[in-house]
Amino acid sequence: MKLSFASIVLAVAGARAAYSGDIVQYWADQTNVLANSAVIGGLQSPPSGWVGAIVHGAIYQAATTAAGKSHGFQQLAVSHAAHNALIWVFHGTRNYAPTNAVIRHVIPLIGLTGKDSEAAIEVGREAARKVITARTDDKINDFVDYIFQTPAPGVYQNTSGGAAFPDTPQARFVRLFADVGDVSQFKVAPPPDPRSPEYEEPLEYVKAQGARNSTVRRPFDTETAYYWRESSISQWTRFANAAVGNSLANDVFKSAKYYAQLNYALANAGIAAWHAKYQYNTWRPITAIHYTDTYLSSGKSVYDPNWTPFLTPTPSHQDYVSTHATFGSAAAQAIRNHIGTDAVDITVSSNVTVDNVGVVTRHYTNLTYATVENGDSRVFGGWGVCAD
Repeated sequence: MKLSFASIVLAVAGARAAYSGDIVQYWADQTNVLANSAVIGGLQSPPSGWVGAIVHGAIYQAATTAAGKSHGFQQLAVSHAAHNALIWVFHGTRNYAPTNAVIRHVIPLIGLTGKDSEAAIEVGREAARKVITARTDDKINDFVDYIFQTPAPGVYQNTSGGAAFPDTPQARFVRLFADVGDVSQFKVAPPPDPRSPEYEEPLEYVKAQGARNSTVRRPFDTETAYYWRESSISQWTRFANAAVGNSLANDVFKSAKYYAQLNYALANAGIAAWHAKYQYNTWRPITAIHYTDTYLSSGKSVYDPNWTPFLTPTPSHQDYVSTHATFGSAAAQAIRNHIGTDAVDITVSSNVTVDNVGVVTRHYTNLTYATVENGDSRVFGGWGVCAD
């Protein structure tokens, strides 16, 4: 059978037509927008990591099934997997329309039509179904009450401007992703007792450096607190994006694996951090500084009823361990595992939405420094002590 020249041109064009960027990276960015911007106030730390893992688990399932198909087929399959996973996550919320808008934007850019389109859509939907089924009853929806303990040195109490109860106490019981076992395997040493000599120096440090009206905090450190203030999931996704650029755009499966590993690491880090937080139930600096009794081993009082942290409000959960630092270390290791080195040459921006700061941009040459800076930011913000 002879084909006309026009038919051949259309066939070739159809085979090549696809979204020009990294489709998985597109969904990584849009998932963070939906989870941390479209939802009023954003999601708390463990749920925001959980959402990304659900979505990227579905994307990876779709990419695995679609491997060997045309590029457009793979892109459309992972897009429908991501969309359906997000719709399940946000079931019954006003995020339906924004989620639909995200896929509606990219479908014409992928350009797949006809039977191939129908098949790709079904691959994506089935991938989402598999992940949704696997994560049903993973304990994220369970109600777990929190009972405040009697105020005493080191014991968590709710803080000014925060929620009446600490965030998501059920998160420490959520089943880990990727079948890596029980969360109890991730053990951290207890924080120093507030009555011990080891506690005084880090508390004095955050009292001085993390105060709203600090006279000793350097401008760079002030900017550090602002720069790292936003959602760890969103910010470290941008680090992950910058580390690979558009290099995975033509390999949907490889990109899906990279972002699945990143998001599984983030989700598990959040669960493990919450396990430690509720195990040690540690107070925040503002509670330590507003505590009227003298408790430091030196006999010195740090009481200051007028002390306010630089960033407000203080997060509504326990201080130790720092989820921010835990997220950062997990994300950095996932990135290292992919690129094979700690060295990077990346520029990453953060849109600071408080105090009329605006966009802050920084350049990084290694991931280790970024994780240290990320952890320190909570001290400069007045939210955590160095011992975290």
